Amino acid sequence: MSGKCASPRCACRWGGSTRPTFYATLIFGNSMRTGLLLFLLSLGISSWAQPLQPIDYDSLYQRRMAGLSPVQRLVWADKYVSYLNEHSRFADARTLLQASLKVAQQAHLTAWTARFYELSGYIEMTNGNLVRSIDFFLQALAIYQATYAFEQQQKLCVHIIGVYSSLQNLAKRQQYNRQAATLQREYHQLSMLPFTYADKADDFVNVGKLDSALAYGRKAMTVLWVTRKWQQFYSHLDGYGVLLTDGGQYHEAEKTFRQCLAYSLQQGDPRRELYAYIHLPEPLLHLGRLDEAAHYAKLALSRIVHDPERQDEHRTQVYESLTHIAEARGQYKQALVYERLSNQYRNAMLSVEKNRQIAEVEARYQTAQKQARINQLSIDNQRQLTQISWQAVGLIALIALLALALWQYRVIRQVNARLRTSSQLVFENNRQISQQSDRLGVLMQELHHRVKNNLAIVSSLMRMQSKRLDDPRAVQAVQDGQRRVEAISLIHQQFYQTENLADVPIKTYVTELTENLLLGYGFDPNTFDCQVEVADIHLDVDVAVPLGLILNEVLTNAFKYAYTNVANPKLTVRLKPVTDSPATGLLIEVQDNGPGLEGPGRADARLERSTPTVTQRKGSFGQRLIRELTGQLGGEMSLTTQHGTYFRLWIPTPV
Repeated sequence: MSGKCASPRCACRWGGSTRPTFYATLIFGNSMRTGLLLFLLSLGISSWAQPLQPIDYDSLYQRRMAGLSPVQRLVWADKYVSYLNEHSRFADARTLLQASLKVAQQAHLTAWTARFYELSGYIEMTNGNLVRSIDFFLQALAIYQATYAFEQQQKLCVHIIGVYSSLQNLAKRQQYNRQAATLQREYHQLSMLPFTYADKADDFVNVGKLDSALAYGRKAMTVLWVTRKWQQFYSHLDGYGVLLTDGGQYHEAEKTFRQCLAYSLQQGDPRRELYAYIHLPEPLLHLGRLDEAAHYAKLALSRIVHDPERQDEHRTQVYESLTHIAEARGQYKQALVYERLSNQYRNAMLSVEKNRQIAEVEARYQTAQKQARINQLSIDNQRQLTQISWQAVGLIALIALLALALWQYRVIRQVNARLRTSSQLVFENNRQISQQSDRLGVLMQELHHRVKNNLAIVSSLMRMQSKRLDDPRAVQAVQDGQRRVEAISLIHQQFYQTENLADVPIKTYVTELTENLLLGYGFDPNTFDCQVEVADIHLDVDVAVPLGLILNEVLTNAFKYAYTNVANPKLTVRLKPVTDSPATGLLIEVQDNGPGLEGPGRADARLERSTPTVTQRKGSFGQRLIRELTGQLGGEMSLTTQHGTYFRLWIPTPV
């Protein structure tokens, strides 16, 4: 999929909120005009109710980084580099990346080192330096392979495939395509599905099968919409519009580009706005709306300054559009002028690319020459050191003769040296303590990251083991264990993605847990009414882990048994603090609209009120796990039938 998206990520609540109108127009083609009007109306209302205030991101990031140590600045450097790349400020981005990479290497932070190599590759890829981007990507990939970061490996393989496609290197492209396919098959990640679908769409484009390419483009955008990755969604949406134009679907292409334009204007993204102006003239030209096409082409020319590294490429494309517009109007003299300008910028672009390739070859040659010179200097230095060592032996005798005369003077200097050494030692100890304190936060984040990666390995091993079992009960038991491991892994993921290393943001955790289980059991988010109403609070890890496992068991039970014969499945998950009663605590409620406790498959899923006595019969492992965890939290639970199955859990406030 072509096109880029530099828009900030949107926010969208999963349950009960309005969803993006642009996606409704994409899914329901017959009502695209109505969806677009509703989107523009909602955009106008939201803009009137809450006008967007411009944000000075440069001052914001610089203020946040001013009071931090070099190690603590790595998190903000990551965000700031992405912002600079989105605004085509490549020189500033490279300077910040070099400094951050040096800090990460000196502190032996391998995860951050790989991340900054990866960002360097993105900068060079965006800037058109494809050979340099490959070098950075391969360095990052080597570190991710050594640290078993499977998701990052898949992501880098996809980007490397795209670069080798641009370089027309078919052998390398196939090599990394096979590597990405192996990783996707063995360590399946939902976040990698859009890249896989987009890669397949590109393959179909290369063989001229636009209908198949459009189908895989819609699949990629579906996953991005479900996971709320709006920056990548709009990048794919822009490329989807280009495919529609190539396929002759000009009305749909125009609507797609206008959705991208409306979003870029709302978010204040000048580069995405530029791409919309560049792409709109082509479908408008084929629709016979020549004045509009010329208007957007001229707007594109006035905003090319927002992407300075690709001005010649953009001007070539815009002047080609203006040439076609002038020809359609019968203005052949003006068309000739535009054609000459297009050829002029095309030749300039080719010249720049050729000079860049020559400069890279020369740089590699000079680097080899410098390395040879360094090696020779090293040999010469070693020879000189040997000579100096022999001269030092002769000087020892002379120094011995002067020792008696300088004895008193040396005693005084020794006393002063001890004082300076003590002072320096105190200063050095204070500096090391300060550095260790600064590094502790980053190291804890890396620790949680590695724990999450290790749990991901355990989950993958359990998934592969389940595929080798023949007993359905054994397979079900291993899969249940896998989901419990993933529920714990999700908590560690919340730790390393936030600055707070003591508490878990329970709202984000419960939302992602519910979404993952819904998708994991094969339900369609478009037809499943799932409402997650969780208070925005933080819980200690001692409470979050058992609570997460309890929710995992209850939600898994609902998705497995409740909706077998339900036409309109519905699930409600609530978590809120209780403060208006003598006993304060947390209240958790899960309600489905299935057949209730007497439905098929639910007999073994019944739970008694509160914690069972010794005389009560033993239930399944999931039941016992819920009871034990509820007892561990000191809570009370109940399971009843109220228009479906209703689960209630009350946990007292920890002392």
